[in-house]
Amino acid sequence: MKKNSDKVFIEPKISTFVKYINILFKDKASQDTGFIYLVKYNDKSNKKLPKEVYKFYTSIMNTYEDGDIVYIPNITNKDCLVFYGRDKYKDLSIELGSIISSKIISSNWLVKNKTRIKNQHNFYLGWGLEQYKFNNLKNLKSIVVSNNVKDTIVSSVLSGIYFGKELINIPSSDMGPVALERSFIDFSDYHKAKYNIIKKLDIKNSFPLIYAVGKGSIEEPRLLELNWGNVYDPLVILVGKGVCFDTGGLDLKPSQFMRNMKKDMGGAASVLSLAHIIIQCKLKVNLKVLIPAVNNDIGPSSMRPGDVYNSRSGITVEIGNTDAEGRLILADTLTYADSFKPKLLLDFATLTGAARVALGPDLPAYFTHSEELSSLINNISIKERDPMWRLPLYYPYESWLKSEVADTNNISQGSFAGSIIAALFLNKFVKPSTKWVHIDTYAWSDENSPGHSKGGDILGVRTIYQLIKEYISSL
Repeated sequence: MKKNSDKVFIEPKISTFVKYINILFKDKASQDTGFIYLVKYNDKSNKKLPKEVYKFYTSIMNTYEDGDIVYIPNITNKDCLVFYGRDKYKDLSIELGSIISSKIISSNWLVKNKTRIKNQHNFYLGWGLEQYKFNNLKNLKSIVVSNNVKDTIVSSVLSGIYFGKELINIPSSDMGPVALERSFIDFSDYHKAKYNIIKKLDIKNSFPLIYAVGKGSIEEPRLLELNWGNVYDPLVILVGKGVCFDTGGLDLKPSQFMRNMKKDMGGAASVLSLAHIIIQCKLKVNLKVLIPAVNNDIGPSSMRPGDVYNSRSGITVEIGNTDAEGRLILADTLTYADSFKPKLLLDFATLTGAARVALGPDLPAYFTHSEELSSLINNISIKERDPMWRLPLYYPYESWLKSEVADTNNISQGSFAGSIIAALFLNKFVKPSTKWVHIDTYAWSDENSPGHSKGGDILGVRTIYQLIKEYISSL
């Protein structure tokens, strides 16, 4: 935290979280390191425990439940048993890692007994997800891991997710379009990526819908563009909705719905998390990241209900509701992205409350034309325990976007199928042949739960990383 009269929170730097993860996951044990023995219920491998540990385990094994921690008495180190495998936690899952990380005493730990690498990966990932706390990098519960685990996706995923959560959690007073741009430039510099910031007349003339949404704010709208990788590798484009605060515009949100609208740039945070994982893991792609960054504010020049604007694609849009602004800035950005003919085009956006009504806060909705991509996502999300759920691009509803004065309205006239309508609107700005996935995410946790602190959250990113990896490898 920076204490001066201008800012309370400084823009997060990705390097901060990379360093923190390297502290959280230590390379080697020290004299005060405690041992964790992971004991699976009724498993033969438990007999390989040290004699005194096994003796203690057998004396208490039937009195504890999955997820319990029992500290071993009369042993020099502060060692403990962790129980799993009976009913609640059948394996070394992300959930188990999170719950143990939340309950164990503050110290440095080492898993002493051998387990399968995949299981270690999940357990450590859960451990790390639990350790994130906003604006708090005091390391309290570190754990020793081998380099082959630390150097894999665990380290890159966690630093990316921490960074994304921090971006969302910073209040909009310190995380508007200007601050988001600064974080974006620092992110690009850290990864030695090329970047381009499009604003002023270039936005007004070439991205009219982005301009329309952001022109009512004292912080002017802009489009943030990052390019990384070999131009001869498959082009993957990530688009993230960057509405740094959404009042709803002149169609003002009720106060209870406006309260957490600092999270309306959760799509931007998600794609930066994803981009970090891609780059850190050296995925062989030509990566482009696009973030339209705006505030949807109220002012003399704010767009009004009933206004009609051109779009970058040439489609004219009637503003049926100024609170349906995210789809407007995405429309121009998707048109721009599609012009590069990507092998994969993916967007993340905190787009509709309707998706939350349908699926709740933990399950991002996604839409795609591609049965191939849908099949991959469904299988991967189960394996990664990072769930997503497909909703249909149901074309008969497209007529609900009809306008009497423009090519399309930005909303329908009814209240049904809001997330589908939003996706159908975006669909107008993407070629049918493009391999496109639209993710409608909540990017927020309403309460503290294992692996999810209350506040900004990064959902679906681990699944989409694996999607990109598997799909690109098949080309």
